[in-house]
Amino acid sequence: MMDTMYPILTRLGPFFIYSYTAVFALGLLLSWGITQWQAKNQALPRWPDAALMTLFAGWLGARLGFVWLNWGYFAERPSALLQLWQGGLTAYGGLVGGLIGLGVWCWWGKRPFHPYAARFSPALLLLISTGWAACWFEGCAYGAETTLGPFAANLPDTFGVFAVRYQTQLLGLALNLLLLLLLASLPTRKLAHFPLTLIAANLIHFGLTFLRGDAAPLLLGWRLDSWLALLFAIGGTMLLQYQKSDRVFK
Repeated sequence: MMDTMYPILTRLGPFFIYSYTAVFALGLLLSWGITQWQAKNQALPRWPDAALMTLFAGWLGARLGFVWLNWGYFAERPSALLQLWQGGLTAYGGLVGGLIGLGVWCWWGKRPFHPYAARFSPALLLLISTGWAACWFEGCAYGAETTLGPFAANLPDTFGVFAVRYQTQLLGLALNLLLLLLLASLPTRKLAHFPLTLIAANLIHFGLTFLRGDAAPLLLGWRLDSWLALLFAIGGTMLLQYQKSDRVFK
């Protein structure tokens, strides 16, 4: 078993380097790099503009989602709203915000949505993976308490309380990286990568929600993110069916 939780990586003079910020920044750089590498094989007009719009809208959505879920805390501490270096993002807020941002950009420029969404699918999986890695350092998205086993370790919660827990962060990281490799090797039409990414990534998230121990809003006995994961997986299945019938993908 291995103890973890390193919310602060190091200190440079009066400045702290927070692990969540550093790891997620690395994920952004890797995501941009893989998208740039893809662009060498298949040109897509003005994809950097689309990527920047998607990233900004995704970040805004992720932050707004976190503030909304924790409004009681921020209402008492309004200065914390601007302490972005300490993290405070929600995965589904980011996904919804990013999709809206990309959709608005494509609509405004009269460009097709699906080729850009397919181009950014590997970057999305990298961001999801580094999000799990950032939570491993920070202690967020921790697993529920369990007994010793192959998927358990002595891990902390957000408050630094250690117990034998499911290794949800490392499972999320490993499964999404594996998914990235599998989708990259599939001999399928590239436009299908986006719905496949939605389906598989959300099914992974859906399964992991039942192993998590962090607090979350409940709806009919399930975590809210369980319902959202299921909803997006169904949405991806619908997109894939449209792709097969050539109604959307041309």
